[in-house]
Amino acid sequence: MKHFLNIFKYSLVLSLVVAMASCGGGDDGDDPIDVDARIAIAEALTKGQASFSSVTPPDGATTLDWSSTTLTFTGGVDGGTYSTTNSANTDVWPANGSWAFKDGTDGKVIVRDGTTDVTVAVGATELSTTFTVVQPSTGGRVKVIGGEWDFTFGF
Repeated sequence: MKHFLNIFKYSLVLSLVVAMASCGGGDDGDDPIDVDARIAIAEALTKGQASFSSVTPPDGATTLDWSSTTLTFTGGVDGGTYSTTNSANTDVWPANGSWAFKDGTDGKVIVRDGTTDVTVAVGATELSTTFTVVQPSTGGRVKVIGGEWDFTFGF
């Protein structure tokens, strides 16, 4: 019986050591503040269709008419999709695509279509976006669109 109790004690201690080592200091990568910010921003982004208010194009960009452009985000904290209507240039704002929050930005930056970082600020009645467009390299005459774009949309 003593032998059995010793084996039981050692097994119990070993189990506790293994359990404690398994729980040690790992980081799952989700900062609680970041998650809360993402939830609030995702809810604000997806609250409805946003209509064009203003644009600041890059220096030297071709003048484009954005006045009838609308932007709609769907999804949630894990990202989703977006769509535009009447985009003046689909290299600047594509007709549709995907978006996701960029890690480590407290929800202030989304990644559009896996390649374009878009800084967002969402208020009760306004959405501001800032992003950089790389000038497409195509033959012939092209519209100059490369550089930083700042858009404001109203809800």
